[in-house]
Amino acid sequence: MDFLTQKVAEVLADQVDVADIEIEQAVEHLVESEDFEDNLARRAREAVAQFAVAELGAPAQLRFLDEFEFFDDYLSPAYQVGGFNARGWCAHWWDHPSARFRIRAMWTAYESLARRAPGTVDEEFLRFIGDHHMRVLLGDDSPMVGCQMSHKPSTPLESAPIPAGTETAETHEEVAS
Repeated sequence: MDFLTQKVAEVLADQVDVADIEIEQAVEHLVESEDFEDNLARRAREAVAQFAVAELGAPAQLRFLDEFEFFDDYLSPAYQVGGFNARGWCAHWWDHPSARFRIRAMWTAYESLARRAPGTVDEEFLRFIGDHHMRVLLGDDSPMVGCQMSHKPSTPLESAPIPAGTETAETHEEVAS
């Protein structure tokens, strides 16, 4: 038995009561499984990240690297078309600045919720954030609604030049405080 198998067996011996099976045999079977190394590496990364945050005060790791990974690994599976009207959707969503802005906003909100409420992040995100934005992105008012036959990049809202000397309702300091 190699060193790793022996150490895993020692750890499990205190936690597992196996009647007819030797713990060492069970661990040997586990270690020989096809995805053991990947699972072990993932668990080690998670444990190190949790230790770094809890004990060393390191900033928490993001669950998703960026809005693209968030879309691919979370939004797309969560909002498979069928239950929602997908009239306004475009596969080139990343080429529509307002759609990308919303998806980036959803990603950052998700990451914030994940740190504050990891046990309820999915439910809270879907109910309060995701459902709201996805109804806009998939519906008749979507910034991508013109892409039904072929992709057509969105155009930003127009704005006439703001005259010099135009005052805002609040100063920067008032907004920041």
